[in-house]
Amino acid sequence: MSGTEKEELLRKANISYKISVSLYLILILAQIAKVTWLQPPENSIALILAFSIFPLLIPAYGFLKRQPRASAWLCFILCFYFTSSVLYVWFDRSSINAWIMSIGSFSLFISAMMFTRWQGKANNPS
Repeated sequence: MSGTEKEELLRKANISYKISVSLYLILILAQIAKVTWLQPPENSIALILAFSIFPLLIPAYGFLKRQPRASAWLCFILCFYFTSSVLYVWFDRSSINAWIMSIGSFSLFISAMMFTRWQGKANNPS
């Protein structure tokens, strides 16, 4: 791989990483808003908030350190959030939060997947 190809891969990886981090934060904030403000549960807000955010925080350390493997794990975890948000949209089409969650989780999945691909190719040219 030539130097210009690697530079191009790193440029693409940087752009997709910046998009991924911003979408990651939006998804976490949307989960917090859903549990605390939009649809607060009758019991134990803290416990439900912990269960809804904890899976997103599992790969956070590696993801924020730009590790492609952590980004790939985030993609697997996002499948659950995407599935639940699509079901939520199916039952309540007027819910703005459900639309934000489904579009956000889908967009984050795509950008994190592309970051994983481009950063992995730049790290291991073959």
